[in-house]
Amino acid sequence: MRIPTISTHFQLRTSQISIKGVGHLVEGFAIGGFTKLSLVDWFSKVVSVVFVRGCNFRCPWCQNPDLVDPGRFSELVPPKNVLAYLARRRDLLDGVVVTGGEALLAPELFAFLEAIKHTGLPVKLDTNGSNPDKLLHLFESGLVDHVAVDYKLPFRLYPKVVGGLCPDAVRRSIVTVLERECGEIRTTVVPGMHTREVLAEMLAEIPGLQAGNYRLQAFRPGNCLNLEFNERVAIEKAYLAELAQNLGLLER
Repeated sequence: MRIPTISTHFQLRTSQISIKGVGHLVEGFAIGGFTKLSLVDWFSKVVSVVFVRGCNFRCPWCQNPDLVDPGRFSELVPPKNVLAYLARRRDLLDGVVVTGGEALLAPELFAFLEAIKHTGLPVKLDTNGSNPDKLLHLFESGLVDHVAVDYKLPFRLYPKVVGGLCPDAVRRSIVTVLERECGEIRTTVVPGMHTREVLAEMLAEIPGLQAGNYRLQAFRPGNCLNLEFNERVAIEKAYLAELAQNLGLLER
């Protein structure tokens, strides 16, 4: 069966979507993986997850090394196949999560998101925050509904630990999301790195972080970019809850 491509010009109807080929607009979009159904990537929503290849950070605890390290790249998923699936299943989905890697590095991202939005599905974007201007453009274009910015460490440690030389850019992205009240900021708590003192320093750097817009998530070993981090212990939920309580991050 021929798989249709998706047009940026749709006629949305109750029973069908009129699809006209514009595969050339997104054919270079490097999708390194695609999960058809997930219940854990956007709260409890039923979503599909698109994993975009390529990243400008090298976080040692990264859980997607096959999207970051060229030596571990796997076969790409054709964007037209993903878009065709989303068009067919849009009535069964609550939305689409686009993550990475770092999706904002991809020049085809805007066309891809526009194609998704024309299916009527809401979009969540995960980002490391290194491209605040592109992020703002996405908001202004109405192409994203929810954004999660990863706040890795105190900004003074970004160049040393994650290889990101743009802490000011990350700060701008975080502030943009907080001001628009359309997303969340999150930190992966890694053993030996994110002590209570370190997290308190991070909270002090960004006024406005609080329960409801800032979330701590647990580190999981086993598939880290830096293999040494696979030897570290997983963070227990009880410890994460204790940290959140001590930092005033539990909603009352």
